[in-house]
Amino acid sequence: MKNPGFLTLRLPPVIGAALDAAARASGVSVSGYARSAIVAVLPDAATLPPLPPSPSPPPRRPAIIPDADIAAIARFGGHLGRLTGAIVQLSKACRETGRIGEHESLESEIRDLRAAKVEVVALVQRLRVAEASTK
Repeated sequence: MKNPGFLTLRLPPVIGAALDAAARASGVSVSGYARSAIVAVLPDAATLPPLPPSPSPPPRRPAIIPDADIAAIARFGGHLGRLTGAIVQLSKACRETGRIGEHESLESEIRDLRAAKVEVVALVQRLRVAEASTK
C-alpha cells in the first residue's frame, strides 16, 4: 500500500488515557495498538496480511532555547521599546528648547534603537518557531 489512509479520532480523556496505557503495556505506539485492535475486529481479519511492526515513537528532543530565555529576550525588547520612547520625549524637548545639535544626535539614536527593536522582535519570532518545531 503506497499511500495508506489515515484516521483522525477524538477520544474523551479517560478513554485516551486507557488506550495510551494499553499501548505502553503492549510495547507499541498508540497508533500501532489502535491499528492492531481495528484489524482484529474486521470480519476478514484472518485473511489480511499482517501489519508491519510499529515501534514506540522516539523520545522528543529537548528545546534548543528554554522558554525562560525566550521570555527574557522578549522582555529586553520591551525595555528597548520603552527606552526608545523616553529618548523620543527627550529629543522633542531638545527641539522645543532650541538645542538642535542634541536633537539631531538623539534622532540618530532613535533610528538605531528602532532598528535594534525590529531585530529583537524577529529573533524572538525565530526562536519561538524553532522551539515549536522541536516539540
